[in-house]
Amino acid sequence: MENGGMFHALLAALLGLGTTLVDPDYTVEPFEAVVVMTPVWMGNPTPAVTTFISNGVLKGKKMFIVAVGGTAANPRAIARLEKWLRARGASVVGHSEVLGYIPDPRAVRPSDEELMTEGVLLAETVRQAFEPQP
Repeated sequence: MENGGMFHALLAALLGLGTTLVDPDYTVEPFEAVVVMTPVWMGNPTPAVTTFISNGVLKGKKMFIVAVGGTAANPRAIARLEKWLRARGASVVGHSEVLGYIPDPRAVRPSDEELMTEGVLLAETVRQAFEPQP
């Protein structure tokens, strides 16, 4: 993370800005399908994902979005990501929203078993989204 730490990153997320990445690799050309998975900060994708979308060659790519947030519903982040990806020439084949880590010590956190079950379900959802349609 560049100078400014977490405050700068949260402000950039709130404003929908990118950030400077260390040794980024935006290469997705060899792949037909790409999954974009991002934590959701204040209803927005992280600055690192914003930077990736701005710099990656995404035209013609089939994209699946996964938003990981403090709640399992992040429609604003999904809508923003879909808009950005389509503007870059990508085709969004689906999305999923999953509950992520909540830093509040009073929060009810899922068990390891629940997280594993959610991960398996997510993997199956992604697989099905990229299957050829009849």
